[in-house]
Amino acid sequence: MTSVTTKKLQIIAAKDFKEAFSSNTDTTVGYVFIGNHTAYADEGSPPNIEDTVKTEKNVWDNMIAAKKVAGGDVELVIPRVLWTANTKYRQFDDAIPFATLLSANTTQNLKGMYVMTSERNVYKCVSNAISSNGVTSNSTVMPTGTYTTSNGNIATSDGYIWKYMYNVKPSNKFLTADWMPVPESTAQFDYDVSTTGVVSGELVSIIVTANGSNYREASNIVVDSYASGSKHLALSNTVIVREVFSISSLANLANMSISGTGIATGTYISAIEDSNGNITLSSSTTANGGGSNTLSHLAFATRVYINGDGTGAIANTIISNTNINASAAAANIAKIKVTTIGKNYTVANAYVYGSGSGATARVILPPKYGHAYNSSKELFANNVMVAVRIGEIDATEGGKISANTNFRQYGLLINPHKYSNTGSVSLANANTIFVQTSNVTVVSGSPYLLDEYVYQGSDPTNSKAYGFVVDQDANVIKISNKYGSFDVGAILTGANSGVQSVIASSSNPELEPYTGDIIYAENTTKIDREEGQAENIKLIVRF
Repeated sequence: MTSVTTKKLQIIAAKDFKEAFSSNTDTTVGYVFIGNHTAYADEGSPPNIEDTVKTEKNVWDNMIAAKKVAGGDVELVIPRVLWTANTKYRQFDDAIPFATLLSANTTQNLKGMYVMTSERNVYKCVSNAISSNGVTSNSTVMPTGTYTTSNGNIATSDGYIWKYMYNVKPSNKFLTADWMPVPESTAQFDYDVSTTGVVSGELVSIIVTANGSNYREASNIVVDSYASGSKHLALSNTVIVREVFSISSLANLANMSISGTGIATGTYISAIEDSNGNITLSSSTTANGGGSNTLSHLAFATRVYINGDGTGAIANTIISNTNINASAAAANIAKIKVTTIGKNYTVANAYVYGSGSGATARVILPPKYGHAYNSSKELFANNVMVAVRIGEIDATEGGKISANTNFRQYGLLINPHKYSNTGSVSLANANTIFVQTSNVTVVSGSPYLLDEYVYQGSDPTNSKAYGFVVDQDANVIKISNKYGSFDVGAILTGANSGVQSVIASSSNPELEPYTGDIIYAENTTKIDREEGQAENIKLIVRF
């Protein structure tokens, strides 16, 4: 017995996480927080954060403030892959796992199946170029164009076909050097995407699964003169035709494509007699032709027959013998190229008819409803970016967050409690900004130093209450990492400055420490806050 849990579970989890911030009924309330204004042992090398209870408490102790995450602050994202010239790209294949389609191989100069261009257009590779010996070629021409061109199927001169998925508008705040946003539908704001480019059952690519051998094509086949309306032709020399195709029986040529003067497009050989070279055509001729005049010679070509429930798909073959000592008798099918894209296929098979034998092929069909219908699912968006701007109102968020400090840590907090409350904040009572510092008001005295350790007690190591100075506004000192309770009338001493002042009052932080869940935390190098400045904090939650 075997089983598989598909990677779609990760996509669903990411989507549900994103939507939780937009729902008016969901119980998820999230905050992006900043913290840790005191220096590391090595300021140039932030320490690693471990996923432990002790670490989570430490993050809480260091917290300075938190800003609520709105629905517009959350988006599905995927790694940003820029189109690069002279690089190979995987093509979409409905029989290959997601992980492989999106993976890169540096040794092979190979990247995953999607790219973003300098125009911020995102494309999926639906057919990659294969040279005459069956090897994938480099992409040398950057795709351009949108859904207005061939339903978004952009064929470049290097042999690639790219499917236009969407364009990221310059105003989209989720586009970074490493990540790019991805829409869930063709109607999503801040993207250029349309249903015009979505074609159900789009047939763009056919893969050769076995190359076969002894495939040949010829453009100089002589037949006896024929009149318009004929369905039966006669080879002028059966021996020569057998030699050209290196076959013992003309029956091998049945079902091959045939073209030339008076031969309707799409005509093929429905039957051929080995004894006398009589040919039966699938369609009657449309003009007189044949005879010894070279302009009346016919061409026989390998034919690809597509059998399915859709319409319109036409393909031809590329024959190669470059790897087999130029032996035409061993020529094989290197590639099948779809020349006319079909639509409405839910099932399809491709068959190769020619002078040789053994070649087989497999049709690649798109996801349900077609390419670009749901880009987030098709490009495996299992990451969510949370992008919050602190200082959006002004540098202090209306006086809530000090601009005279710094921070070295930020993260995402879910469902905390207000101070002294036993239940989580709700959509109804959740503040936009929470301040996690404690205010200690002193009677008078000189200012304390920023970031210094202040305490109440006889000495720094034997303190009844202590903390670190985040900022001071006149007689009000904002303190982080508060421990204990400061007593009115007691002395607050600065460990470095030596300043001593009488405590007039003290307050608690706005959130109950250690409640809710910190689901993301990151240490970074020192970020100084200043008046008139805002911080764009962007973090990635992976599923």
